[in-house]
Amino acid sequence: MTLHAQIIQEEGKPMFAVLPYKDFEILTESLKSFDNLEDFADYMLAIKGKQEAAKWHTLDDVEKELGL
Repeated sequence: MTLHAQIIQEEGKPMFAVLPYKDFEILTESLKSFDNLEDFADYMLAIKGKQEAAKWHTLDDVEKELGL
């Protein structure tokens, strides 16, 4: 999801983000399944890592390679 936010600055530092209401609704709905914002941030980092991973291995392949 790409957020289209207008950033409002105070003394040259970002202080607020104004979102289109539709983006706000999507974001709010996405956050409902998490206990807090930190959990959501961790989830997003995991998704990013998964997308950036070059190759995934099945459990069977890993067990065979480790001789388990």
